[in-house]
Amino acid sequence: MRLFLNRFFILLKRSLRQPVNMAMLVVLLVLAVIYRQVPASEKSLYLPVAILCEDTDPIMQETVKSLYESNSIFHFHPVADKEEMYQELSSGTSNSGLVIPAGFTENAWSSATEIRIQVYTTRSSALPSLNRDEFFSRFYRWEAAEIVKKKMSEAPAYQALDPTLRDTALTKIYEAFKNGGDVFRVEDSSGGVYNELTREEKVEIPVKKLAGLFILTAGLIGIATFLKDSEERLYLRLRGSERYVMRLIHIVSCILPMSLISWPVIWITEGGSGLEHLGHVALYTLVCVLYSLFFSVIIRSSSVYQKVLPILLTMAIIFGGVLFDVTSFDRSFKVIAMCLPTYYF
Repeated sequence: MRLFLNRFFILLKRSLRQPVNMAMLVVLLVLAVIYRQVPASEKSLYLPVAILCEDTDPIMQETVKSLYESNSIFHFHPVADKEEMYQELSSGTSNSGLVIPAGFTENAWSSATEIRIQVYTTRSSALPSLNRDEFFSRFYRWEAAEIVKKKMSEAPAYQALDPTLRDTALTKIYEAFKNGGDVFRVEDSSGGVYNELTREEKVEIPVKKLAGLFILTAGLIGIATFLKDSEERLYLRLRGSERYVMRLIHIVSCILPMSLISWPVIWITEGGSGLEHLGHVALYTLVCVLYSLFFSVIIRSSSVYQKVLPILLTMAIIFGGVLFDVTSFDRSFKVIAMCLPTYYF
């Protein structure tokens, strides 16, 4: 046991002297410093919402017209058909979409609504519930007037009026009712028109994915050092399980410094609970150790491994989420990505 511990500390010092490992450690630390030093910038959200209105009711027409002219974080705009809406959603031109079927307004008076507005969103759609609120607040702004007029027109006082004066009288009553403070009181808590939403954003650096790539790379480098030492007959006296333990020591000695540095770096850049990040890094490190150990068992020659290593690293870079969004890959590429530990980090 003492022999293995001594060998572990020797390999640990050796891994820290390797240029590749040192470069990866320095890159992570520099990225953490950059992330902390660069101030967050405020970014205003601009969320286009496509509307396909098939309802010809005057109330709905007034509603969508007011939406097109509104000053809001949502930019409501018309589309000709569903195909155009699908294209805008798939390309990211629109944040979400609303399809208003024919007869919706008329059916809205019924207690058993059978015609519903269709809401289309994607995984990247932001605040879809808020744009629905925006739509319905404007719809009922027009609809409420019709409801009030209908109820008032049924009142005996309205029926007693001269027919030529009814509309004028009803308009005055409704305006007084709507603008009076006895029934409704509107309080503005925002200090102005709600026309934008801002959020603080840091520099977009895929630090976590990069750390995951570096941890995996360190484990793969550990295999290379073990194969090289084995071919130099350093472990000639080791037998059976002892050789597997030495493989493991090589991998862990290379991967451990990278994992220890990755934890505070991810904590700084991601925020949240430090213990939670520590657990994620520890679990991912274990997966990378087992992944590397698997390759060290099936590949016994350093010359063969030197040919396989660039392929493994290239796949990890492409399918690890550092350069590309893995969720946007099609099914076949996503299956390849799922075979790599970086997909799950």
